[in-house]
Amino acid sequence: MLGKKSTEHLNAKISSVIGADMVMEGNITAKETIRIEGTVKGDVSSEGILIISSSGKVIGNVKASNIMVGGTIEGDMTSNGRIEVSATGKINGNIRTKSLIIDENAVFQGQCTMNTQEADIVAVKAAEKEEKMEETTE
Repeated sequence: MLGKKSTEHLNAKISSVIGADMVMEGNITAKETIRIEGTVKGDVSSEGILIISSSGKVIGNVKASNIMVGGTIEGDMTSNGRIEVSATGKINGNIRTKSLIIDENAVFQGQCTMNTQEADIVAVKAAEKEEKMEETTE
């Protein structure tokens, strides 16, 4: 349904919160949901949901099963599920995801690759074929 918002993040168990007055330097890895309200200078990876609130900022690459962006991300994003960017969200980097929702007035500067399993299989087969061709021409 067009325009339907996800409420999955409302029911997620948040295991870590970076508070609005915090600035953290270094990489973060978590198994559950992370909510960032402050600033992180480093890569962020979660097996759960990653929530960047409107006051949140990440300077680094992010990877999670689902990503909700209300703040700013300066880096590449990877999700095997869905990325949602609200009207207050700003992304300066490339996106690789299965599903993408961008609200009106959100900012996205970069390239987006929609990766379905079929597309990934085709890309792998094309790369293998190219390698074989290079080996036979040598």
